[in-house]
Amino acid sequence: MISITHTINGQIRHRRKLTKLIFFVDIQESTGLKSQVFFRKDDNSLDDQQFQEAFRSCKPGQTVEIQVGLPLDPSERVGKPFPVWQSDCPVQVIEPYTARQAFIQDRALGSTDILTDIRLTDGTRKHKSQLVCKYWINKNKCIQGDNCLFQHPTGDAFDTSRSLWLDQKFQSRKEINHDPNDPHKDKKPHSVRAIVFADWIQKTFGNIIGQGIVLDVAGGKGELAMFLSRGFGIPSVVVEPNERNRPSYWYTRLRRLLYRFEIGDLDQPDWKRKDIQIDMNQWPYSTTPDYLHTFLDSQFLNEHTELLSKVSLFIGLHADQATVPIVEAALKAGKAFAVVPCCVFSHENRERRLQSGQLVTTTEQQIQYICELKEPGEIKTAYLDFEGKNVVVYWLPSHPTLSIK
Repeated sequence: MISITHTINGQIRHRRKLTKLIFFVDIQESTGLKSQVFFRKDDNSLDDQQFQEAFRSCKPGQTVEIQVGLPLDPSERVGKPFPVWQSDCPVQVIEPYTARQAFIQDRALGSTDILTDIRLTDGTRKHKSQLVCKYWINKNKCIQGDNCLFQHPTGDAFDTSRSLWLDQKFQSRKEINHDPNDPHKDKKPHSVRAIVFADWIQKTFGNIIGQGIVLDVAGGKGELAMFLSRGFGIPSVVVEPNERNRPSYWYTRLRRLLYRFEIGDLDQPDWKRKDIQIDMNQWPYSTTPDYLHTFLDSQFLNEHTELLSKVSLFIGLHADQATVPIVEAALKAGKAFAVVPCCVFSHENRERRLQSGQLVTTTEQQIQYICELKEPGEIKTAYLDFEGKNVVVYWLPSHPTLSIK
């Protein structure tokens, strides 16, 4: 435990994570004095939750108050011409940084040379002038301006560089997210995830969805519900608090996607070809989804008992904060569910812990958390054939109930 000696109040001028276990900030007080403060969990001064909270609170540009003491490792101060401290206390945010423009950080304390080389993931090094600025290629602007050493291409060169950058980003993300247990090798694009999930639902829950309604929670515009209802004839209700605009071209895009899915070719055809006989206003089924602009909460469960008595399946595709509430509501009702988890929002759900006591911070841990809500083996998982987060967690009750108890 760190022996606190005093409190520093100032603006975060630089933040850098050295490893997954250590990060430091440079903080400037109103007097102009700059100090460096370490936060770390490799010495057990912070646990996972405290480390994450500290990192989130130390956003560059914010004014904060930090209680500090001498580092547990005395060597951290050796040879440093500036004060070095360590903290194991919660960071108090005095004034958050809310400007729309990204905060331009100072160089880290102690750094004397401007780095001109970058070490790539393959171990090679390249001069910055050989690489494209990621801010420029992503937003067509750079906060560093003329001080940036990276390339800022324009015209056709910009289009070419952006296309290459997106391909590299996609490949890198694919390698990071590689799961050796996933049987799908050449997956379908992330953009078709809704129809892939809808097809999986009608094949997996075919015996029970004919008995009622599918409740698509946090369904956005209702893309998944459209494929279920108009593509497969499954009555669906979208629960989405935000009312979304659904222009005519949105329906056209979905109808074309369904056509491509039906013929087994997701490549874009020439829609003017005479052999493509498809009426964009005609769908396989006339069933249309209904929409409820509200949250799935206790009030919803109390006010919509008649609707819930007709629901046979709760679903959620990348439903963010609604994922676990979907599961909890379905289990309470004794109804089947199928969710594809994505974001976790662990800082908003500190009470969610695995049976081991570990805080749920990753998608994999959230999947495990959901599976632990029933006896081992009751809640199952499967992989869907699309890029990105594609693990579906589902449960089929042996004796579905008719209403919320």
